[in-house]
Amino acid sequence: MEDSVICLEPLVIEANRSWADCPRDLLSLILSRLFRGDRCNFKLVCKSWNLICTVPPSIPPAIDSQEFDSPCLMIPQRRSCSWKVFHSLCNDFYDLDFPELVDAKIVYSKHGWLLMYKRKYTLFFFNPFTKEKIEIEPLDVPFELPSSICFTSPPTSSDCIVCGIESVNNLVAFRFIKVGDERWRVRFFDNNDEYFFMSNCPMVFLNGVCYCSDYKFRNIIIYGFMEDEYDVIQFDKCNDGEEEKDYKPPTSRGICVDLDESKPPTAFESYMVEVDGDIWGVFITGNNRRVSVQKLDTSKGHWIELESLGDKCLYIGTGGSFAETCSVGGMTNKIYFDKFHGNSGVMYSLTTGMYYSVGESFVSKEAYELSEVDYGVWVKPTLQTV
Repeated sequence: MEDSVICLEPLVIEANRSWADCPRDLLSLILSRLFRGDRCNFKLVCKSWNLICTVPPSIPPAIDSQEFDSPCLMIPQRRSCSWKVFHSLCNDFYDLDFPELVDAKIVYSKHGWLLMYKRKYTLFFFNPFTKEKIEIEPLDVPFELPSSICFTSPPTSSDCIVCGIESVNNLVAFRFIKVGDERWRVRFFDNNDEYFFMSNCPMVFLNGVCYCSDYKFRNIIIYGFMEDEYDVIQFDKCNDGEEEKDYKPPTSRGICVDLDESKPPTAFESYMVEVDGDIWGVFITGNNRRVSVQKLDTSKGHWIELESLGDKCLYIGTGGSFAETCSVGGMTNKIYFDKFHGNSGVMYSLTTGMYYSVGESFVSKEAYELSEVDYGVWVKPTLQTV
């Protein structure tokens, strides 16, 4: 019996210890291995745990780790080959050097590849995780801004097409090339004496068709590669009160809508993203930066309000946007922007209508305290090679 008492004493002492007495170094290591939802629960255990910081990684996640294929925000450092990479799942930064990208600018990102622009005539693909570079035939004319550009599929596939659009006065020019071809093709279209001011978001490619929005999201230009057809979804001409009665639809090129709820909201920032065969618009409205998500009905030419993203989360930015099917709890129905609160990434919950910082205590309906990075672009890591 005496031996049993001696053995039980340490267990009694351990049971009476407070969770707040756990070694901070150990807690920091544990926190570093948790995902978003678990990190939030970790912070709620007690006040001392809420003050624990993660151990920043010194190197990127291993390619065979669960963390590797989580989207990253890549941020170029001006006049340098160094880039900061924000790992969204771990809420941490690490540094990488890309001498191949000196003096090059990001114009688009998708399928884990960057489309880079250099010296007006040069475009090339770059995979930041394999360091592979794929050249594209130089442009025959300078690539000027304002313009929008995208590519249709991974550059490692045989059907990848790079497409750019430029608007000059009332003319709209589409330039496109299939990766591996030696010549760019160009098509010009008359926009009925109306100047088309392009939005800050890239085009979206869906089912052989490119969709490009103006800066108010009131008109969307459509170009189909296979049929070589040009069209416009128009929102401006309708919904103008008395003027609507006398308005005559233009030609078959224009799709006119006459319901107030079909208009996209007046927005401070607007983005388009392809999600499972549909086009969604993400609108950041008003001074408080509230977020609205709507789906474009391409057959009727109007927007449909979405109350939920389902099992999706969105990664949104001016260099390209994409959707992910969530495999980690707590990530669904969230929108991740290129915004930060201190050094923590920020997400917007469509469920609560609130902004949240990852790993910190920032919660707000407004976005006044958030910072935004310049030229950052979301990338979904891939190891695809030619």
